Amino acid sequence: MRGFAALYVTISHWVLYMSFVPQTVKKMFFSFGQEMVVLFFLVSGFSIYLSFSHHREITFREFLFKRFRRIYVPFFITILISILVYYLNGNLGSKFSVLELVGNLLMLQDNSELKPGTIVEPFLENLPLWSLSYEWWFYILFFPLAQLFFNWKNVKNRSYLILIFSACSYISYLSSPNHFTLLCSYFAIWWSGLEVGWVYLSYRGFPLEQIKPILISLFLMSILTALPVFLSEEQIRLGFYPFLVFRHYFMALNLIVIGIVWFNTNWLCFDKTLGCFSKIAPISYSLYLIHYPILIRWNLTPYLPNFWLESALKFALIIGLSYLIDVKLQSSVEKLIK
Repeated sequence: MRGFAALYVTISHWVLYMSFVPQTVKKMFFSFGQEMVVLFFLVSGFSIYLSFSHHREITFREFLFKRFRRIYVPFFITILISILVYYLNGNLGSKFSVLELVGNLLMLQDNSELKPGTIVEPFLENLPLWSLSYEWWFYILFFPLAQLFFNWKNVKNRSYLILIFSACSYISYLSSPNHFTLLCSYFAIWWSGLEVGWVYLSYRGFPLEQIKPILISLFLMSILTALPVFLSEEQIRLGFYPFLVFRHYFMALNLIVIGIVWFNTNWLCFDKTLGCFSKIAPISYSLYLIHYPILIRWNLTPYLPNFWLESALKFALIIGLSYLIDVKLQSSVEKLIK
């Protein structure tokens, strides 16, 4: 799933910048990058719980260090790649912002064009970095809540408490848009993936009684986030706030339902569809981070006037660098820094 999502986002960004591809084709096949980010959030929550369940004795310091090492090492390299790309383009001086850099290092970035209340933009216009700030702070929120909540055996209590937290955060965001309340309002999506992981490990399946609180939470958040859309007199724009938040929650609900139905068919045709992207999964994180500055921002036209040759070179570079960062470098860092 990670491999598919990362490759889809990469290819969709590439296609969306092709002027010769009809808009109808772009909208029909290559406009679901936001849905892929929701899939990332759900899989992330699921995976974190599977890891946490085998290391309950881990301290917050150890947990934070491991997350920092995993998230920030490729992120630091991505920042250096973006700086290099803009330097080679000749516009680093006009685009570089110390405030933007510091804000991204503190994981405070988001896309102000899509949502109000943003603190800083993604560093050097690397737009996919917006989701990284959400992911990081979800990890920070997770650990103390997990230590408290997972002594409970009732998924209903946990899910509904997180629902109240995210709902109150979104209501607060509506009255005073800011990055922190918006981030907290998304927490129920990530936590839903985590609860699905808990149900799976506890029952080796998905009994309706255990899954129901998760689905109800996402359904109620879908309703709450839909209200500003339909109560507003402004034109609905599918990729912008307020519809965007509703779109994310509605997609999270549908993805979990689809996943459970697919699971109950013994993953019918999974190997022939999503399963074939398993080879991309080990490099999916770096692929997601570095593809945009290289593929979209790096201007090679003066040196390679052939579009297809330029694209082939960029894709080869992206795949190669992602492999070096995610597979080779990460394993070396984990051995050196424990």
